[in-house]
Order: sequence, then C-alpha cells, then structure tokens
Amino acid sequence: MALSKVLKRNKGWLAGGALVVVAATTYLVVTGGDATEATTTYQTEAVSVGALSVTVSGTGNLEVDGTTDIYPSVAGTVASVEVSEGSHVETGAVLFTLDASSARAETAKSLASLRQAEQSIAQARLQVTKSESALASLETRASEPTPTVTSDDLDAARSEVAVAKAQLASAQAQRTSAATVYEDALAAEDDLAVTAPCSGVIYSLEIAAGDSVPTGGDSGSSANTAMTATATSASSSTSGASTAPVVIAPEQPLSVHLTVNEVDLPSLELGQRADIEFDAFPDLTATGKVYEIAETGSNSSGVVTFDVWLSIDVADPRLRAGMSAAATIVTNVAKDALIVPNAAVQADDGGGHYVQMLDSGSGEPRRVAVETGLASSTQTQILSGLAEGDKVVTQTLDTTDDGAQGGGGGLMMPGMGGGPRD
Repeated sequence: MALSKVLKRNKGWLAGGALVVVAATTYLVVTGGDATEATTTYQTEAVSVGALSVTVSGTGNLEVDGTTDIYPSVAGTVASVEVSEGSHVETGAVLFTLDASSARAETAKSLASLRQAEQSIAQARLQVTKSESALASLETRASEPTPTVTSDDLDAARSEVAVAKAQLASAQAQRTSAATVYEDALAAEDDLAVTAPCSGVIYSLEIAAGDSVPTGGDSGSSANTAMTATATSASSSTSGASTAPVVIAPEQPLSVHLTVNEVDLPSLELGQRADIEFDAFPDLTATGKVYEIAETGSNSSGVVTFDVWLSIDVADPRLRAGMSAAATIVTNVAKDALIVPNAAVQADDGGGHYVQMLDSGSGEPRRVAVETGLASSTQTQILSGLAEGDKVVTQTLDTTDDGAQGGGGGLMMPGMGGGPRD
C-alpha cells in the first residue's frame, strides 16, 4: 500500500520526467550532430585532332641590317650628288661624282708617292750592295794567315746585310701599294662617277657638292671592303650609325635582333617562321623568318644567350630602329595530331608516360600507357594509346560537403508554459 501511495502521489512528476526524456531524445534526432563527407571529382577533356606547334621565344630590338656603305675608290671633292635619301637605286646607278680637278690632284699626289717609293727602293738596294761588300772584305781578311778580324766582326757584318735586305723588301712592298693607288687614281680620272654596287634604298646620304670624301680605307668602317671600278663598299650587319658618304639598305632594312637562351638553340634553324610583336604597338603583329644565328654566345651572370636575327616580311611604316620586340619562332609542327593537355600526361617510374581515364563501370580513374610525340607549353602529341574523343583526366578535386542539419525551435508540451489552454 505504501508503494502504491508513493506512486500515486508522484505520478505527476514521473509523467513529467518521461516527457523530458522523450523531448531530449527527439531534440537529438531532430538536431543531430555536425557531419562531414569527403567527395572526389575528376575534370576530364576529350582527345582532339589538330595541329601542334612547338615554339621558342625571345626578346630584343629592331635593327637596320644588311646595309652597304659606299665610298669612292680615291679621295676627292664631290662635284654633284645624283640621289636623295629614301630614293630607290639599281645596281650601277650613279650616286655622286667627283670633281675632275681634285681627281687630278689626287693622281699627282699618288704619283709623287710612287716616285718616293721607287727612290726608297734604290736607296735600299745601294745599302744592300754596301753591306754585302763590307761583309766580303771582312771574310777575306779573316782568311789571311794572320787574321785581323774577329768572329764578332763577321756576325755584325752579316746582321747589317740582313737588315739592309729587310729594308729593301719593305721598300718594294711600299712601291707595290703606291703603284696600286696611282693606278686607281688614273682610273678615277677617267670615270669620276661613283656608282651603286647593289640595288636598294638610299638609307643615309651624308654628302653635298663641295664636300671632301675619303676612301673606304680612311674611314675604318670595315676591314672587309670590296673594291669596285668606282667605289668601295662595306656591308654592315649592325644598327650603329655609319659615317659613309652614302649608305644603301635593302628595300626592307629592318630586322629583329633577339637573344635566345642556350637551351633553345639546338631547335633553331635558318628559315624557321616567326610571329613578332612590338611593345610600342600592342595591336600590331608581323611575320618573319630566321636568317642568322650567332656562332658564339654571351654569358651574363651565368646565363648564356645567343643572338638570333629575324627578317620581317612586311614592316609597318611606323616601326623604327631600336624599338622593343618579342618573337615566337615555330621550330616544329605536327599536323593532324592527337592532342591532349599537358596536365593529362604523367611520367611513370620506367621513363614512359600514361594518362588516366575514368572506368565506365566504377567511375574511378585507371592508367592508360601512351607514347608521346611533340610537346608545346600547353599540349602534348599522343602517338599511340588513345583515340580521338577519349576523355582523359586533367585534374582531381577532393571536396568536403558540410552535411550538418540544424534542429531549430523547441518542443512545446502541454502544461509546460506557453499560451493559455483552451
């Protein structure tokens, strides 16, 4: 009886406690705990067919190249100038003429030099005769029963003979040179016109009537000069200013002088095509080709570069020597090639390559061995192992999804507060 009374007396509290337990359980079910779930996704790209270009890049500047410096074969005074800067000339065209009086004066001057050289030869021959006679006299005295000549005397006499013969050889060489200058001066008297040794455009004109002009040898512009009937011409491959009276340039004189890293040099060849851009004109592009590659490189702080020159197919008239340029040279091209992104190609431990493809059943990636060909900075050629349209994995993404579910609000129970009961 006592127990039944206790239960009856406290049944309200027991009922309330049971409801609290149920409410707590319900809250846990509704709100739950924070749950995280990791998922892996794969980005793929289809194998395509197209052209793959392998390129080498370099930076540099525009230069004027392939110019020819024109000098008269003899010095003189300009009588007339027959061309203007920027005009087109053909081979053999008259560029300027020399004054006849100055040409005759040059002839007289060269003749005097020739006569002086001949006099020097005569004097040198006389000195050889005198020294040989003195040596012969000493040798005779040395062969007498009581010689009065020492071996030192004989050595000194022989040395004087050798010196005299060397002076004679030098005088003869000077006479040969003087004779050449005299003959050129005579020829210049007969033809006072300095003509173009090649066709092109008058790039620079630094003379006017009445100016004195030197020969090419006097200018020191080049040691590789070529004599013509009326002019001395020296080809130049630099953009430096020339002091020649007349400079002829090709129809399109501008070229691109690049510096290329040594690791790219083995792939470069003459005639390779290039795309060229210019800092001064961002919207302007040009095409060209490689026409010269330096034989030796330059080392700067351990980085070795080589000079490479590009011709420009069509130069925009706004371009000027000295402007900055950047070029992309196409070193190899694969046409109708199977192409995949570089990110899809992996190297295996054996030195080969593979790609990953998603298994149709499990959706998981599997390795597929491939043979690779050319590779650019973004794409790789596949020679075997894949077919057009195959999808290869280019990136693997591991993501975490926040799976928490919130159980907001409370659980309202009768008699536990709240609004009034009906």
